[in-house]
Amino acid sequence: MSVKSVYMMTDLEGSAGVDDWDPRHREDATTAKGVYDRAEMQRLLTGEVNAAAEGLFAAGVEEIIINDAHGAGRTILSEELISGVKLVQGVNRPCWLPGLSPRFDALIQLGMHAMTNTPNGCLAHSMSRNMVYRVNGAEVGEMEMAAYLCGDLGIPWVFTSGDLHACTESQRWVNDIVTAPVKEGLGELCALHLAPVDARALIKTRVYEAMEIVENIEPLIAESPVVMEVTRPEPGRLSVPEGVERVDDFTIRCEGKSFWQVFHNIVYGKRDYPVPKISET
Repeated sequence: MSVKSVYMMTDLEGSAGVDDWDPRHREDATTAKGVYDRAEMQRLLTGEVNAAAEGLFAAGVEEIIINDAHGAGRTILSEELISGVKLVQGVNRPCWLPGLSPRFDALIQLGMHAMTNTPNGCLAHSMSRNMVYRVNGAEVGEMEMAAYLCGDLGIPWVFTSGDLHACTESQRWVNDIVTAPVKEGLGELCALHLAPVDARALIKTRVYEAMEIVENIEPLIAESPVVMEVTRPEPGRLSVPEGVERVDDFTIRCEGKSFWQVFHNIVYGKRDYPVPKISET
């Protein structure tokens, strides 16, 4: 199979060298320390993104869309990106994976962390800290949710880089997935990191390998009907979107024909968010 288009989803917490939460909400966020800490994290992630893009282009990929999916919406240093890629950035998005369409041949995920409550997972969480997401009774993290959305469009999840615990998690969901563990979480705020130069070399090599086995990997698709539940550590708001029910003070639930439908309903309140067509960009 010749891979022409790749959708790259990125997060921050799984990058080598990152072992603390994004400082943008800290009291010292606007001080020299806060600004320096965030700039360093941005440089580390951007270096890994460029390494992945280099590996993809070397493998013959023609189109790469990068989704800067970390909550701040502006975590990749766009001016430092290599030529040829396209970047989705910003907040108040219409959906979680903007620009996604069935024309993509593969999903790769960079800078990934393990799901909530993963033992020794560095910066492990799901969407935000201490939230638990379940699909058809099985707990899922952000990686699996992105893969399910892509799976409904026929796009396989073929590569993960990040914390070793995230890489191990991805291997439990997808046979033959290629991984690049760039650090090993030793606790919430501690990890054994590869040097950034070595992390980037590993990513570039492994993502190239992933392009060679895309045809061996099936898209991840949730069995229909799909039931999705979200449990928060604190009581949630009383009102919920149409089509979503409150199970108790902490948990909401949604059922539908596909993961695409229930995810956009329960997360964005968009019950009939349209499935993109192959011609869409």
